[in-house]
Amino acid sequence: MEHRIIFSLYILTLCSIPILSTSASNTTMYPATTRPSNSSYLSPPNTTGYYFASSSNAYNLSCDAAKSAFPSFTLAVDTSGSMYYFIYEVQDVISTLISRLQAYTTDATRKYTLIPFNDPSVGPLYATCSPSQFLNYVYSLYTSDGGDCPEYAMTGLLDALKVTPFGSLVVLVTDGSAKDSNNTDTVNQIFSLIESLKVKVFIFARYPCGSESDYDFQIYKDIADRSYGLLFHNYYLTPYKVSDLLNFFLKIPVNSTTRLFSENYSAYYNTSVSFYVPSNLTTLIISQSGSYPSLTLYNPLGARADFTTFLSEFWGSVGYLDYPRSGYWSFESNAYSSYSIRIEGYKENGALGDTFNRSDFCSRCSSNANCKKDVLDYTCVCKDGFSGDGYSCYDINECYYWPSPCGYYAYCINTYGSYNCVCSSGFISENNTCIDIDECSSPELNNCGQNAACENYNGSYYCYCPTGFFGDGYRCEVDECTKDVCGFGRECIKYYGYHTCSDPCFNYTTLNEPTRSTSYRDYYYYDYYYWYYGRSDYYLNGWYRFTGSGGSSLADFCPSQGSCYTRYPMWLQGAHPEPADGIVNGTVCTSYYDTCCQWTSSVKIKACPGGFNVYKFSYPPQYYSGYCTDPATVPDSCSCAADEECRKVGGRYSCYCKNDSGIAVLSDIRPVLSCGAQEMKASFQKCDLKKFNLNTKNIHLNDRYCIGFNDYNTTNIISVVSVLKNGVCGNEMVNNGTHVIFKNNIFLSLDTNSSLGGEDILSIRYSCVYPLDLELALETALKPFTDSAVVNVTGTGQLQVTMALYKDSSYTSPYEGSQVLLTAATNLFIGIILKVGDASQYAVQITNCYASPSINSTTRYDIIKNSCPSLQDSSIKVIQNGVSANGQFSIKLFGYVKDSDVVYLHCGVHICTTTCAPVCSGMRALSASDSVTTDATLYVGPIYKSAESSVITTPKGGAYSVVANLVMVLVFLCGTLLLTV
Repeated sequence: MEHRIIFSLYILTLCSIPILSTSASNTTMYPATTRPSNSSYLSPPNTTGYYFASSSNAYNLSCDAAKSAFPSFTLAVDTSGSMYYFIYEVQDVISTLISRLQAYTTDATRKYTLIPFNDPSVGPLYATCSPSQFLNYVYSLYTSDGGDCPEYAMTGLLDALKVTPFGSLVVLVTDGSAKDSNNTDTVNQIFSLIESLKVKVFIFARYPCGSESDYDFQIYKDIADRSYGLLFHNYYLTPYKVSDLLNFFLKIPVNSTTRLFSENYSAYYNTSVSFYVPSNLTTLIISQSGSYPSLTLYNPLGARADFTTFLSEFWGSVGYLDYPRSGYWSFESNAYSSYSIRIEGYKENGALGDTFNRSDFCSRCSSNANCKKDVLDYTCVCKDGFSGDGYSCYDINECYYWPSPCGYYAYCINTYGSYNCVCSSGFISENNTCIDIDECSSPELNNCGQNAACENYNGSYYCYCPTGFFGDGYRCEVDECTKDVCGFGRECIKYYGYHTCSDPCFNYTTLNEPTRSTSYRDYYYYDYYYWYYGRSDYYLNGWYRFTGSGGSSLADFCPSQGSCYTRYPMWLQGAHPEPADGIVNGTVCTSYYDTCCQWTSSVKIKACPGGFNVYKFSYPPQYYSGYCTDPATVPDSCSCAADEECRKVGGRYSCYCKNDSGIAVLSDIRPVLSCGAQEMKASFQKCDLKKFNLNTKNIHLNDRYCIGFNDYNTTNIISVVSVLKNGVCGNEMVNNGTHVIFKNNIFLSLDTNSSLGGEDILSIRYSCVYPLDLELALETALKPFTDSAVVNVTGTGQLQVTMALYKDSSYTSPYEGSQVLLTAATNLFIGIILKVGDASQYAVQITNCYASPSINSTTRYDIIKNSCPSLQDSSIKVIQNGVSANGQFSIKLFGYVKDSDVVYLHCGVHICTTTCAPVCSGMRALSASDSVTTDATLYVGPIYKSAESSVITTPKGGAYSVVANLVMVLVFLCGTLLLTV
């Protein structure tokens, strides 16, 4: 392969170079409608409002849901990444609800509508009159996208309302606020549709993204209020109880209720309110939201009216009262949090006939359920301690849920239909409460030794030896080391029964890693990967001496962030002692980004005969921190260039420029450029810069934060590095179809003591040219269709493996954007890429690949099995497998999968430390076992058959992103140098 290096040199007084930036995202997009950042509303792409994943899913919607006696059901659900576990709760709710509705109103026709939303996407919208198909839609939901807290909840709700029938029950579920609440057009349309459709909206919104009083959360309360629905927030779903709530209202016929009272109140607000009840009402329905709400009802005569409680949970309640007297009623109420009250009147419609099979309904209830009266008739509700649809009830393991019903100081034991609480060790039960036992109150309650002190805390106690004593608290003896028995400059070490005296100058552990030097910095990892931590000295404990080329003394100045091969560099605050000082106490600072001394810890130091220091380290305040050495303290050696000489000044060895060194004129200054596999590096001779009074500490690239540094373990080379990534350090990237060119500018300024004040006077433009390959093609793509996973490799750490889809056999044109459309004749090229610095150490083995019509479908079409290609389709071609850091194969996907218009592609991979090409015979690898090791599984999709084959409304999005891209870009380089001045 060929790479080229291009220089351009300019003299200037002021420089302004534009920085080009292109972002690439691997996150999944699952909507039919994407909302721009200004939150402006976009109409759904299909004016009918019906969306289906494929033509085979298009159920006949000829059923006239608007004429149904019962409300239809609409669900708008947040599918952002933070909803991962909550989606399972939603699925449990809908599963139980559908089962109950089908058992109770088998001949009722409803329209079921589902729309997912997140950020920045909304949709696709699914609508059906089949309860089982609706349940399938709900179970196909998966989480993706997000990033910040608020989501496009209003847009999702509006899209759903546009196809929701009159009188429907609408449920919105989210764990955040509404990002698009400030879009007045969207909100006004929602309010208008709520009024015209007479829908009831229940909103389950777990937490506000800011304050509960912010409008982006208050909008939920306004919508619930206008629709006579409720807002439930700061809650934990109890799935079977939520299904009880929804089932209750879905059984109330459309147009059979009159809205009597609706109000929202703040926490603990005690109120007494009256409302009018007209004549001829069959039932009053009282629903509330809030934390443990309470309500006392009074009839027009002023007498307390006891109503039947159908549902009472810590997040809300529902009750009813039959045959209310007409006139002015009143109530008193309060709750532990902000709460809402809705009161409606129901008037029975005799035209409903025998829809509900009253005569034998209760006999169908489970033995662990109660047949409870509701507004119309009866319903089966599982007893406390059981869950289910009422016809089948199973025991709830109350001990599984958090927070535990037993509290912090007891453990829970599940029983059939209930649970028991047992106090933890160190506690005793009093009045059904676990009380801490004070073990220190009596010697019989603790095991502390003689001379020990005892300290009590919840559930246990702590024994320790007071000052002047040595031991673990269970055995304490006099500590002779507190009496200075060893004399000056020696350390006393105490053991049980005796003590010893030691001179740390002769008893230490040597640390000789050259990477401890403050001049060492792995720019590629530190500048590009936020998870890079490097060395941790957390476990160093005792006396240590530094040796080797990194330096012999702890640095006594603040190291730059990312140096010393550690996340948080540690250095000595203050001067080192002299030999006459003996053992002294010092302070070590831990650097944290721009703060040189974010944390401090103690250290003991002794200057030893022979000119070296020893240090007694203890655990540092941060785990990923390391002690840094001063490279200028390397004894009797300097790494100097030909134009320098080694001198010892102030106890430090350093390289100093010779008087006759360097170049003749400023225009001759140019760096040595290295186009590496992971970064571009430009290096200057320090003496050349100093000769023209240039600042060696302020060399920078287009991004002024990317500055020059002393090359590792040298003093005569100043380098500046930029990682091969568009936008990083101001890099500019050009893709000409065969090569990728990375460009940047180096700026040099006069020393700060100059009259010009250190402004840039020299600019050097440079470029590195790389041949395009399958991996670099992904890095330059705007939005590649990929999936990535992290693999733990013993002895190496975490590596990233990525699967991507390409258009041709050159593997330089990845599919981009939000969808992949293929015909039956299209050859799809799949690349598996291991991103690692030294590609020669590893090989990627594709173990198993298959296609499926949905993410979790049990139907699968094997493409590669046991590392060998399937013989079921002649278009399957394995190009590379187990021979390099890349795996490649191709297939005419829809020529192989003929009975589905949408496909997900799944591949398992194994990382080998040597080549591991499988030996295949027929369909099987010739190995001792049929099993293969799979380190990670990736999948991409959905992939669609082209629109000419079937009518598809495509959810936007690529692969389901497992993790963010974490590791290095790999390119192979060789070639020539082109220089222009």
